[in-house]
Amino acid sequence: MKYICLLLILFTVSAKAQVLFDEEYKDCNTNKPCYYCGDSVAHYKKRIDERLQYTIDHGLHKWMSTSGHMYFEFEVDSTGHSCVKSIKDETHMSDMKNNLRICINGLYDWQPAILNGHPINSTLIIDLRFLGNRATVGFVKPDAF
Repeated sequence: MKYICLLLILFTVSAKAQVLFDEEYKDCNTNKPCYYCGDSVAHYKKRIDERLQYTIDHGLHKWMSTSGHMYFEFEVDSTGHSCVKSIKDETHMSDMKNNLRICINGLYDWQPAILNGHPINSTLIIDLRFLGNRATVGFVKPDAF
């Protein structure tokens, strides 16, 4: 019985370690994060900041004079499709967060990470910073947390 309890505790700890933030989603294909990996890192073929800014500005839910960060941990698979794995929302704008998650999940214009000449799955983190009436978009590495 002791061993079963120990195994359950280890499984719980290892399962939690699969995502970076507490608000977790099960939409993605893989469980193993490979942050910013490959010989070349995954990148959006167009301007990700413009795409997310458009979603923020033209979505159904508006924001005004809010400060804080929203972090989106997401996977870009080997086909160039993105999928949000977890979110940390310091702004508490749940409607805006859900719109941005839908937007990120709908992006197919990614160049996947390349390792040894082959596309691979990789994980990236977007930091959306809200300050007053402005929003900025940037990428951060997991060691920033």
